[in-house]
Amino acid sequence: MSQLLEWSPLIVFFVAFKVLDIYWATAALMIACVLLLVVNRVRTGKFKTIHIITAAVVLVLGTATLLLHDKRFIQWKPTVLLALTSVAFLGSLGIGKQPLARRMLEAVFDEPLKISTRTWLLINSVWVVWFALLAVANIYVARNFAESVWVNFKVFGISVATMIFLIPQVLWLSGKTTQVPPTPTPAPAPAPAPAPSRTQRLRERLESRFAPAQLDVEDESHLHEGHAGAAGGQSHFRIRIVSESFRGMPSVARHRLVYAAVDDLLKTDIHALAIEALPPD
Repeated sequence: MSQLLEWSPLIVFFVAFKVLDIYWATAALMIACVLLLVVNRVRTGKFKTIHIITAAVVLVLGTATLLLHDKRFIQWKPTVLLALTSVAFLGSLGIGKQPLARRMLEAVFDEPLKISTRTWLLINSVWVVWFALLAVANIYVARNFAESVWVNFKVFGISVATMIFLIPQVLWLSGKTTQVPPTPTPAPAPAPAPAPSRTQRLRERLESRFAPAQLDVEDESHLHEGHAGAAGGQSHFRIRIVSESFRGMPSVARHRLVYAAVDDLLKTDIHALAIEALPPD
């Protein structure tokens, strides 16, 4: 149902175009985008940023199309949205803790991906170029081909091209998942268990406090050799935790909750802690 709702404006536009014309299809698209915004608000209690941006672009360009009776305005809609997406991916290279491509692709896998930071930056840059090319391709098709060809490109071509672009990346990344090693057979007379490592203590503290649906703990101490704190034996960690405990809380409050849970470890074992704390949705 959620996927059908997401695709509903595009479906409405395509059907209206086939039955009537581009101007009726534009009006139908404007109504469908607003309805999607309202329906998602009723279902989830909040607005999605992508719905707000899409509705705003469609309403502005759609109004110009209908008032001036000029289809070129609505034909710019995919180009504008694709260009904004390209800019968002480009901005994530310097804003935020992770590039958008990493956040999006890591969510596909249950296991952590063994990918270097430089590789993620390269993948994200490829996505920047991809969306920019699609933006240019849309306006090229709109200007040089028949109206029906452009509609088919908008509805089917962009989606199919993106899937073809995405699938090889997912297949490649699937070979980069970190496999959990098999549990060794215990020796006949095992030695006393060693004290838990810092990573284990941090993980156990977070699991007992938040009962997370997902928890990734990454020791990045090797990246900070020679820095303050590392020289004194303390560690640098990056965690990504998904828990019901964070639902309805702003980002700052989530981070404070995590810091409070590991306060004593921060005084003894941890020099720096990078946090990504999210609710399940």
